[in-house]
Amino acid sequence: MNLLNKRVLGLRLWSWGIAPLLAWAGMNLFFSTALGTRIVSNKIEQKTGLPCQLESVTWSPWRGVAINKFQVFVPAKLGPQNLLFSVDEIRIDLSWISLLKGKRRWERLEVNQLDVNVAVETLRELVVRPMDNPSKLAVVERPADQDELPYSDPESQPADQKTDETPLDQSDVPAKGRGLSVTSIPVENFEGEIIVSNAKVRIFSERVPDFSVTLDQIEGEIPLWGSAREGEISCGEIRITEEISEVGLRIPVVWGDRSLAVIEHSLRAFGLDFELSAAVKLAAGFPVGLQVSLPDQQVDLSPVFPEQESPLSVSNLNSKNRLQGYLLIPSTFKGSSVTRFKNVVIKDPRDAGEIKFNRGTASFVATTAGVVAKDVRAIGEEDAVLMNGFATAAGEAAATLRVVSSPERAQSHAKRVRMASGNLLLDFQPLITPDRAFRDIRIEARDGTLMMNLGEDRSWVPFFDTAEEILGRQNTNLPKLP
Repeated sequence: MNLLNKRVLGLRLWSWGIAPLLAWAGMNLFFSTALGTRIVSNKIEQKTGLPCQLESVTWSPWRGVAINKFQVFVPAKLGPQNLLFSVDEIRIDLSWISLLKGKRRWERLEVNQLDVNVAVETLRELVVRPMDNPSKLAVVERPADQDELPYSDPESQPADQKTDETPLDQSDVPAKGRGLSVTSIPVENFEGEIIVSNAKVRIFSERVPDFSVTLDQIEGEIPLWGSAREGEISCGEIRITEEISEVGLRIPVVWGDRSLAVIEHSLRAFGLDFELSAAVKLAAGFPVGLQVSLPDQQVDLSPVFPEQESPLSVSNLNSKNRLQGYLLIPSTFKGSSVTRFKNVVIKDPRDAGEIKFNRGTASFVATTAGVVAKDVRAIGEEDAVLMNGFATAAGEAAATLRVVSSPERAQSHAKRVRMASGNLLLDFQPLITPDRAFRDIRIEARDGTLMMNLGEDRSWVPFFDTAEEILGRQNTNLPKLP
């Protein structure tokens, strides 16, 4: 072999093997430096509007992209830069075939050790915050009309249809009865999946420190793209405060017709039977719908009060709760809740006294602006309670609670309140009919604290502290719920 041929061979070896290897090593080294990770973090922040940082980004042809120690923070304009969530490792196994076809797809996305720890108040601020660069959102078209969301609003339906309607739009989400192979668009050959392991989500309240909801040991195998198939999401434990918990929940998910859905899945938790339906569609804005229903049932709260007799019994309860909107446009989210109950008995744990209601209903509507209690009422032979009010995302709140009782029951209620604290007074007034008396209790948010006019001469007292005194929580083991 002459000298020229040796040089040509050497150049080929360099261009085919050594140069790409050095480029790959240099790229991985660069994105493990502070400058490289800052470039990636800035790109993510431009897309999401959320500050973030990460430890390193590496890539290899056989293991894909790995992002290590990824953290996302609260925007500085919303307050202290607290941590929103962190992920120990994100691994993306890209699909080379989809990239060649001009599609950004992965064959496998792994999220390991996701840890979310966020306050309700922070979530509220994130949802209502204005978008600085809405044009940069991944909404390439105008979002679909509200009617195209996976669910319709139950409040817009006739009253006699609210409890019987099907929660899923059958044109959007595949139903088991129709078979998973039926789709309205051509099925892609490419298939991907999302793997979640060892995740934890905790949502708490800064204003009510005793309240928190924790989902621990979350695992998931979620199908995406391609033909219709099934996956599963599981949760090792759900805790409400630190005293109420439920262990071992599994929820099947179905992929089909460009939608990921949970189809009328029945489960039992905290002594109640639930029916869960949900769907998210791969369309402009990512429309999503969620419904949690409680079918007609007798309420058994023994799991909530394991060490004592439950102070509340309900012979019949049903509820339908819905949320819908666009994931990429949080301001579009709206929800509704309608609950009906019969034969409710509330026992005072101190002296076994009882308050009975024959029937009742509670209707709420929620948007990103706030929550409206449209109609809350409980009706009994001796007592009735009626309420309406609102709470805004800006922290404003006001409600009027009317208590109507027979004269004898009114005296009993006033005595119980007076015994709880000498600074409280529940003074009733005669209603139009002589056999009924009433008292309107006003509830308002004042200087960031919920107050009510239950003090002497209807002065304002803290709502939660007063409720604790009246309920006698210090002498019982009631759950610490707000």
